Amino acid sequence: MKLRNFLLHSGLIITVIISILLTAIIWLNPATFQHNSKATTATGDTLQNNDHKEIGDVFLPTQVVLSESNNLYQLVSSHVDLVQSFRQQITKQKVQQISRHKNLTDYQSFLKQNNAIVLNYGSPVTIRLFNQAFKQQITKYQNLKYNRILIPLNSKGVIYLLNDSDKNVFQITFKQLIWNKIKQQLKNKNIQQLPVEYELENSQYQLAYKQAITLPSYSYLINKVNASSLVPELLNSDGQSTITTKVQKNQTVYSDGGDNRMVISNKTGKVTFSSYSNLNYYTGTKRSHVESLSYNDLLKQSFIRINSIGNSLDDVRFDRFDSTSETATFHSFVAGFPIINSNDYGGFRIQILNAGGQQYNFSIYSLQVMVPSSGRQLTLPATAQVYQSLIQAGYAPAKIKGIKIGYRWQTNHSSKLVADLIPSYFVNINGKWSSYSSLLENTDTSNTR
Repeated sequence: MKLRNFLLHSGLIITVIISILLTAIIWLNPATFQHNSKATTATGDTLQNNDHKEIGDVFLPTQVVLSESNNLYQLVSSHVDLVQSFRQQITKQKVQQISRHKNLTDYQSFLKQNNAIVLNYGSPVTIRLFNQAFKQQITKYQNLKYNRILIPLNSKGVIYLLNDSDKNVFQITFKQLIWNKIKQQLKNKNIQQLPVEYELENSQYQLAYKQAITLPSYSYLINKVNASSLVPELLNSDGQSTITTKVQKNQTVYSDGGDNRMVISNKTGKVTFSSYSNLNYYTGTKRSHVESLSYNDLLKQSFIRINSIGNSLDDVRFDRFDSTSETATFHSFVAGFPIINSNDYGGFRIQILNAGGQQYNFSIYSLQVMVPSSGRQLTLPATAQVYQSLIQAGYAPAKIKGIKIGYRWQTNHSSKLVADLIPSYFVNINGKWSSYSSLLENTDTSNTR
């Protein structure tokens, strides 16, 4: 055990030293690694950034659920990417036909049918985005929404797109689509099966964990974006604006004297960019003013925004869309769970208003590479127990809008260059996601009860 701990700590120290050397090189010669803003393209529906991430890479499902022997299991793994495996299978085939499934009598039973895999989204996406994610060319129903892909493992050439809100189901037919390789992959010992059930919340079925579950923690090197590199991307894209910089208490404020303003917290690294320009929307490669945007266009424009920031989009997925505030949220995902943090570490919130305003919230900190860790595991209670604990603590049931599992970002005690990701329940109260433990520890909950 001592030898194992010695090797783990030695590996961490070596990795951190390498990171420091690379960081020093970047600081001494930033031009070598300078992001080229012209490398982001926006032509038609093919959108790609510097690290070759396309719009379809970000708008992929985030959960995998197996229905077997009348039981449901969420499949999670840090070694096996099942979503990408299904994506590779589907992209090898071409859609022959799409049609509404008209003989549906019980949506919930259809969703929970045996011998099937369901790929879930946090919020609906469009069939046009299905084309982007799975390299298809469906021309019908392109702006209609779905939030699940159901794959009957024993059926050849058929998958279904489901929408919880309106209970619509679309059948997609391929010439030949067989899941033998996927079935074999499901037997991998590195895939953990978590017993779950569906609970209807706000017209959408959410996963609830039927019993206590044990999940690992992870450690990652932290990547820090130089604040000065954000200025040309967000405030001076034409290279002609005069930028003013002011330090106010614990934050630095950048402004172009007109419509654009960026505030960076010197303590947390949280970035808030606001703009009220009349030219906030991309049509092709040029900006133009658009009076109204469709749901698909709002998601597409949000993707363009996170591209323009210049941060790496590795493991970043679309998580949800809030129609009230017109805000799209993207998170980094680890083993199928989102990283959730009040300082937006590993995430992006993009608000686009039809009136012309927009606001980005993100962080200069993101994850780089996984490093050796202690392999600490935490056991989380069943969802029902979490709910009851919140009620007993005084939180009103009507205020609790959602409960889910994610990873909490905290700085490693041994090195500030390393982030520890700790599994935790998160609770949506009044539209804000907070960790379950912090809610129970909070003695003044008058605003949320």
